[in-house]
Amino acid sequence: MKKYIAFILTALCLGCADLERYPLNSIGAPEFWATSDDATLGINGVYNVLAHNHMYRDFMRHSDALADNAYSQYSFNYYLEISEGRGFDASSVWPWNFWKKSYEGIVRANEVLLNVPEITMAENTKNRILGEASFLRALFYFHLTNLYGDVPLILSKQTVEESLVPRNPKAEVVAQIIADLDFAINNLPPSYGPSDLGRATKGAATALKSRVYLYNKQYSEAIQAANQVKALGYDLLPSGSYKDMFLPALENNSTESIFEVQFLGKTGTGGVGSAFNASSGAIQAFGDVPYSPLQELVDVYETGDIRKDITVLQPGQSFAGEEFNPIRSQTGFALIKGVIEDPTITDDGDANFVVIRYAEVLLNLAEAENELNGPTTIAYDAVNQIRNRAGLDDLPTGLTKDQLRTAIKKERRLELAFEGHYYFDILRYGASDLQASMENVTSVTGHERVYDPKLLMWPVPQNEINIDENLLPQNTGW
Repeated sequence: MKKYIAFILTALCLGCADLERYPLNSIGAPEFWATSDDATLGINGVYNVLAHNHMYRDFMRHSDALADNAYSQYSFNYYLEISEGRGFDASSVWPWNFWKKSYEGIVRANEVLLNVPEITMAENTKNRILGEASFLRALFYFHLTNLYGDVPLILSKQTVEESLVPRNPKAEVVAQIIADLDFAINNLPPSYGPSDLGRATKGAATALKSRVYLYNKQYSEAIQAANQVKALGYDLLPSGSYKDMFLPALENNSTESIFEVQFLGKTGTGGVGSAFNASSGAIQAFGDVPYSPLQELVDVYETGDIRKDITVLQPGQSFAGEEFNPIRSQTGFALIKGVIEDPTITDDGDANFVVIRYAEVLLNLAEAENELNGPTTIAYDAVNQIRNRAGLDDLPTGLTKDQLRTAIKKERRLELAFEGHYYFDILRYGASDLQASMENVTSVTGHERVYDPKLLMWPVPQNEINIDENLLPQNTGW
C-alpha cells in the first residue's frame, strides 16, 4: 500500500487533466475506469493528495506555528504572516493552496464514487474502495469547514458552467461529512493484510466521526462514536513505545495508530518521502531550523512528562550523536517528534504522518463527556490514561467543569503537538483562546502577534472569487 500511494502515483496522471482548479468534470479518460486495477489506482490517487506539501507533508505539521506551540521564521510560506495576524489576505498563497489541494482530493474522490460502481469486479473490493473514497472526501471537507466555514459542496461531475456554484452552509457540509463517514463505516474492514496497510479502516472512519461531532459541539454523538472506537479493540501503546509510534519502527501500528498518511523514503523520487527531518534542524546535516518549538510550549510540560524530550530538543541535549546547537534556532529549540535519527535523511524520510490515533479518541471522549455531563468518572478516566502513559499522576479530584475543560485542553496540546490538531483546536475554542494564544507568544525577539477577530476563519481565496463570484460574500473582515 505504501509503495502504491507514495511511489507509483507520483507518475500516475489519471488522464493528465489539469488538477489546479476545482471542480473538474473528469480526472481520467472514460476508458481508464474499466478494470479493478483502475479502481485501485484511482483510489490511490485520492490518498496521494494527502501526502502533498499543502496537506500532511508540510502544512498540518507546521500549523502549530500558527498558534503558540511553535515559530516559523520565514515569510515565503506565509506561516509567519498568518501567525502574526497581518501581512496576508484573500490573495495570499496559503489560503489558496489549501483550498485548491482540498478540492483536488474531493474531485478525485468523486471520480472514484462515480465510476467504480460501473466496473465489473469483486463486490467486496468495490464496496471497500467506495468506502475509502467516502472517508477521504469527508476528511477533505472537514478541514475545509474548519478553515473557511461555508464551502461549495461538490458531490458529482460538473461541466465548467455547472461549476460556478455558491458556498453551501457549513451545517450542510457537515451533514454530508457524517453521511460519508457512515457509508465508510458500513463498507470498510476493521483491518488489512500486509499489502494494504495504510488504507482507511472502519476504525478510522469512526474515529474521524467522533472528531467531527466534537468540533461541531454534538457531544452525545461524539461520545457514542468514541465508544464505538474503543469497542474495536484499540489501546494506548506503553510509554516505552511512544516515541517509535511516529517513526518507521512502528508505522501503521494497529494498537494505537488508526490512520496514517504514507511516505516512502530513499526512493530517489522527490516528494514521496516525508520532510520532517529537513524542517527539524536538530543536527547540522538537516540544515537551519526554519520552524521550531516555542518556549511557551516548553513551559507547559510538567516535571516527568516523557512527551517533552520526545517532542522538543533542548540546549545541552544530543540527537543522532550530535549535541544540539541552539544558536541555529530562533527559539533555542528544535522539533524531533517523528524525526529519524539518521543524518543522511532530509526530505526523503520514511516516517508516516499519524493522522488519527487512539489517544485522540480518548481526549475526544473526555472533552465531550465533560461538556455534556460535567467532570464524571468517564471524563477523568480518559484523561488520566493519557497522563499516566506520559509518566504523570492522575488529575486531582474535585475539579469543576471549567477546570477539567482547561486540563483537557492542556493534554490535547501536549499529547497531540505537531500532529495537525492544535491550531484547529484553538480556532474551534473561539476568540478568547485564539487571542490568548497569539498574545502569549513573547519569547521571540522582534516577533509580535496581533489578534483580530477575522483570524478565526480564513478568507475565501480571491483567485477563486475571480473565477466564481457566487462564492461571495467573503468571510467577515476579509
